Amino acid sequence: MLTACASAPHRALQQEVALQQRAAGAYAKGDLAVALKAYRQLADDMPDDTASWFRLGNVYARLNQPDAAMKAYRHVLQRDPEHAKAWHNLGVIYLHQAAAAFVQSARTADRDAELRDQSMHMATKLEDIAGADAGHAPAQGTPTAAQAPNAMGRPVKGEGP
Repeated sequence: MLTACASAPHRALQQEVALQQRAAGAYAKGDLAVALKAYRQLADDMPDDTASWFRLGNVYARLNQPDAAMKAYRHVLQRDPEHAKAWHNLGVIYLHQAAAAFVQSARTADRDAELRDQSMHMATKLEDIAGADAGHAPAQGTPTAAQAPNAMGRPVKGEGP
């Protein structure tokens, strides 16, 4: 009887490890649907595991679901306020959202050429800044990958979360 009790937690741990490997493999291959399902399950199973939540945020970001990505990154930051990669990726999303707001401002500034020009200038500058992120930011960094994409799906060299 004790053997059965001891093997159940071991089996559960093996299943979690297998799920983590499946999620990381799918993400590395670009199979975001499988990665999303696996990371959601991991996040549900281990709500305090910041690594799973961080990677879930990265999947959402690559799927162009910034609100869901931000929610996942905030979940990480509630548990680990020092998680620099989550702060970074959250900042990248905010940059893209700010640029989109300036583009919308330019589109609606029909009667104000100066505002339209300023808004487009700001949008361009913000996108340039966000685009510069591609070569400098750590992000996903799965334990088995030498390179991993950042929040916006660009490959960068990084270490594990």
